[in-house]
Amino acid sequence: MFCFNKSMDFQILRRQPIEFFENKGVKYFKPFVALDKTKNPLNVYNLKDCPYSPPSIIAENHQGKFSSYEVYIDAKTRSMTGDSLVADPRNQGIGEVLNLAALMELHKNKFNKFNLFSLKEAIQFYTRFGFKIVNEDKNFILNNLKNVEKSKEAIFNELKKDVTFFKPRIEGKIPSDDKYLTQRANDVFSNYLKELSRKHVKYNSSKIDHGTNMEFSDWEFEINRDYLNSLFDKHEINYKI
Repeated sequence: MFCFNKSMDFQILRRQPIEFFENKGVKYFKPFVALDKTKNPLNVYNLKDCPYSPPSIIAENHQGKFSSYEVYIDAKTRSMTGDSLVADPRNQGIGEVLNLAALMELHKNKFNKFNLFSLKEAIQFYTRFGFKIVNEDKNFILNNLKNVEKSKEAIFNELKKDVTFFKPRIEGKIPSDDKYLTQRANDVFSNYLKELSRKHVKYNSSKIDHGTNMEFSDWEFEINRDYLNSLFDKHEINYKI
């Protein structure tokens, strides 16, 4: 991968199948055009091996504004790590496109997981794609479970049953030898935020104690296949899970 030549005519790339090239055993997508929320073009490309920039996925909009997502790849552990995601302007679907581009490379390389740290304001954004909260702080977990418990919508009745099961075990009132207990409890809140997000309901992030680590495993492609493919279609990215 090399610093990208911006002189390329991006318009000829629109709706073309996503192509990849390989460098040091890792597959990277070639430049492509997606659409933002307002149906304006986004020129998306990898910025790698440039001395003045960390490895990033770049999206340039029709006004010449740049958005970026720092993504680090570790082929040895078959994993990816997302760092700083900056969308300019915000609320135009650009962050969504950048995240889809990163997941596209995770999928194409058949890597095992994508890790990141999210500020509490962005946790719901990532759960929409299938990212799960990873946190061992029992107070953090209990606070999140209590907020699910307060939900009055009938569609969350099953999740509220899960809260009834996990809450006393996280509190230590009921013994448990389940080594995955905290992660399964985290999944309840992750799934709650995911469903809210996909119904376009904004969760008040002030109710969340703090930011957290998050993870997207390769299994999430199976669970979230239809939704992710709908996002690719929405942004006219010619790629399927």
